[in-house]
Amino acid sequence: MADAPRREFERDIDDVRQLHEDLVRGAGGTPGGTWLFFLGLVLAASGLWFFLSNVHVMTEPFGMVSGILGRGFGVAGPAMSTGIVFAPIFLGLVLLFYDAKLKWGWALFYVGLALIMIEILSRIRFQMGMPVSNLLLMLGMIAAGIGMMLRSLRSRSWETDPACGPPPDSAAGRRRPPCSAGPRSPSDALP
Repeated sequence: MADAPRREFERDIDDVRQLHEDLVRGAGGTPGGTWLFFLGLVLAASGLWFFLSNVHVMTEPFGMVSGILGRGFGVAGPAMSTGIVFAPIFLGLVLLFYDAKLKWGWALFYVGLALIMIEILSRIRFQMGMPVSNLLLMLGMIAAGIGMMLRSLRSRSWETDPACGPPPDSAAGRRRPPCSAGPRSPSDALP
């Protein structure tokens, strides 16, 4: 009878130990993938930072909507003020404050919001002023970081499956059979 509380205590300790092992397991549930994941994250983030810090953002004098409205009246440039883009959202807000159940008010509001977003996005122009070698280095950092993060999520069967040994020594030139739960093709199943 005195051993029952001790066994229960040891079982609880084993449960806590198993819970701890499950919590500290690497990224994607694979052992040892956490450091590789964070190294890839730092590499990809720094490459993205260097890339975005070399992009210059400028705006055009007129956007898509104001350019179409200006050219639609036979004028070569944007003769019409870009303030006309705000008219639908203004009328929509007036109608919504008058009666929030009016569908025309909601339609004008959403159309006006969409027109403003299109006008803003169509005015933006991106320009990069960097050598190609820097661009390739930055894109390589981003790709390598993403690859390392994805690799950290992959299961390494030679670490998790006791039937599989470590990868073969490349100097010996021997290859071990792949660790798998079953045959890969019907011809592998034949004796």
